[in-house]
Amino acid sequence: MRTVKEVSKITGVSVRTLHHYDAIGLLKSTKVTEAGYRMYDDTAPGRLQRS
Repeated sequence: MRTVKEVSKITGVSVRTLHHYDAIGLLKSTKVTEAGYRMYDDTAPGRLQRS
């Protein structure tokens, strides 16, 4: 699992943009921790780049 910060660093997309994509359903996080942190599986960067 990757944090939103890690996905941001890999893809070059800002954390804020990833939060927006999650909110509108473009790239939903794989899970959200009890503390509210978004977590993505290892396929998320590839799904984002194909979108």
